[in-house]
Amino acid sequence: MRELRCIIFEENELIKALIGYRRRTGKPLPPGQVGKLEIDKTPEIIVRLNIIADHGGAIIVPTAGAELAAALIAYCIDVRVPVPASSKKSITIIDGHVALKIMKQ
Repeated sequence: MRELRCIIFEENELIKALIGYRRRTGKPLPPGQVGKLEIDKTPEIIVRLNIIADHGGAIIVPTAGAELAAALIAYCIDVRVPVPASSKKSITIIDGHVALKIMKQ
């Protein structure tokens, strides 16, 4: 028997997760305001933060794969949502939202 759990992230939570992860890993976002968030589903899930830079230009910051998963896991830990270390984790889309899929074996 296995257990499957999905944690679905609202847009503001996803933005907080990405900003926090980049800060912790020494790769902060460029100065400016977060404009919009785009989610590309094919062939892999890519989340793009559109930053409106202080100088007026637009900067797109993509995040995908292991980096996206690490950001979501770190955010869960920060807000005290349990994520078992030994479980298999993957990223998926549920109802248009990014979700962390956790499978305990």
